[in-house]
Amino acid sequence: MKPVRRGVKEVNMVVRLLQVPITNVSVRAEILRRGYSTKSLYQFEIDCCQFWLTKRRNPMAQAVYKFLRLGTYSNANHSCPYNNDIIIDHLPIDKDLNLPLPIGKGEYVLKMYWKTYNVLRSTIDLNLKITD
Repeated sequence: MKPVRRGVKEVNMVVRLLQVPITNVSVRAEILRRGYSTKSLYQFEIDCCQFWLTKRRNPMAQAVYKFLRLGTYSNANHSCPYNNDIIIDHLPIDKDLNLPLPIGKGEYVLKMYWKTYNVLRSTIDLNLKITD
């Protein structure tokens, strides 16, 4: 994360794919209230390859995808196979991030477990604080 100006930071990330092509990717995501319990508020698992092929997408996955704005700031906007590294470039983190889910003010954790070929490859935790 790199500060750009007051109140705005950018995220740049490169996920290096060691074995290409990748034709089987899945993600399990959970949204938890931080500090209250280990029970998740929302939880879903999707096949990322099928996510792009179907018009009937998981609404929770679609909301998280729009929240992270990966269609604009990433090259991971197509179906499998993935033949190149996954790049997130200049993703701004500012006050305009709106999570389109019915949750109240407070602190939350978005946990994502990324798998390829049913083997856990990465775990990403995003800590979020929702105010006004």
